[in-house]
Amino acid sequence: MKKILFLMTCILWLSPLSLFSQNAHNPNKCGMEIMKAALIAGNPVWAQRIEDQRNSLQGIADAYQSRKEAERLAGKTTSVPTIPIIFHVLVTYSQYIQLGGTAGIAQRVDSQIAVLNRDYNAQNADSVMIPTGWKHLYANVGIQFGLAHTNPYGTGTPGYEISIIPDAPGGFSSASNSYSNAKHSSTGGFDAWDVTKYINVWCINPVDVSGLLGLTVARSFTASGGYPTNEIGICINYATLGKRASASDYYIPGATTGDYYDQGRTLTHELGHLFEIWHTWGDDGGLCPWDGGKDDGIQDTPPESGAKFDNTPYTISGGTYYDTCRYDGTIDTQLTLLGVPCLDYMNYTDDIGMHMFTKGQALIMDAMVASGGESYSLTQNPGLLLYSSRTSVPQVDLDKSLNISPNPSNGLVNISFDSNEGVLNSISIVNILGQEVMNKDTRNSASDYYSIDLSGMSKGIYLVKCNFVSGSITRKILLQ
Repeated sequence: MKKILFLMTCILWLSPLSLFSQNAHNPNKCGMEIMKAALIAGNPVWAQRIEDQRNSLQGIADAYQSRKEAERLAGKTTSVPTIPIIFHVLVTYSQYIQLGGTAGIAQRVDSQIAVLNRDYNAQNADSVMIPTGWKHLYANVGIQFGLAHTNPYGTGTPGYEISIIPDAPGGFSSASNSYSNAKHSSTGGFDAWDVTKYINVWCINPVDVSGLLGLTVARSFTASGGYPTNEIGICINYATLGKRASASDYYIPGATTGDYYDQGRTLTHELGHLFEIWHTWGDDGGLCPWDGGKDDGIQDTPPESGAKFDNTPYTISGGTYYDTCRYDGTIDTQLTLLGVPCLDYMNYTDDIGMHMFTKGQALIMDAMVASGGESYSLTQNPGLLLYSSRTSVPQVDLDKSLNISPNPSNGLVNISFDSNEGVLNSISIVNILGQEVMNKDTRNSASDYYSIDLSGMSKGIYLVKCNFVSGSITRKILLQ
């Protein structure tokens, strides 16, 4: 059975229910501003460091654009990097049940990876909602993500680990220290896996900030006097993990009735911070260009007075809507771009209103994972996406004896399981972008063994999803 740790910690308890009595315009949906304030309070030199980082972003985008053009002219091609993610899930037993138990967590983790790959590769279906005036800025970042299937000790992992923590305290604090206690086993959390090889995501109940959805320690926050390097990574509220699969799934309600943070966009947003891009309004106190405002330092995200909430209807033909940073008496600063970037993943809009990164944002993120970039090492460990050979049966759900071999494969894939454990309805093959490329109906077969020929498909990583009557099991395979 999957090992679930029962941890005893001593942190002041706050009812999880109080977390979800949300202010419709809670300013702390993301903890970035809290963390910046904490760094500056600890050492005032951080105020200039943070401002310098903002001021450097457009230069990074321009330089990387020039580099890409030079590489294109030289005939050099660049492959899309795939980065391993490990999810550390730290919840009470009642929260574990809210998530659907181990099977529910597995489903949410799988759906979260699919969301990230669609959002970061311009494959999100809701891009049809992008107004015509914004279409030319819709960017394909070109970064892919996968579950880590080999842990730092060289053995297999489903890509997540679960710890059941006590009802009291029932969560973690504080945002100002990046929920450090969730990131160390000595304080009731999970230690980070090597931050140069894995993206660490801690799924927690943040009890100290009502309505907080996520918080990120980027590498730039670990300079001298900053956060510890082994705390680089992301914390998200456990009730934002993954994409809704059914109406009964539990997610944090959004600011608008009927809207939820249930489309996996919290992690899309926080990964943007990990790759060093800012909130679109720049956390600059509501200032506009003519009174000292700098927003996010990126030219193709228009001036914005502050965070946008809810899923506000668009009022501009071909655009979104204006705010107070529209007009400075001389220049209509939002006319060319037709409104504010409320539809951007780096805003605070409800999940269903987020649809895009801009090209400037994409260039900065790509620069971070390119050779010489601060996160380049994350792209250099493809073996961590595969189950270790030291793992006898890499199973997500050990109640079913599913085996898929060989893995890696040259094309022929064999699938076997104990037919006493369940009835198999179908087998689907999904590529790394979440697109189904093959589906085999097995309802009338009554067999416990299948061979599927994938030799006609491109080399790379695929998901084999076996859909049983009692639920689905997903495995990764490598075609080589």
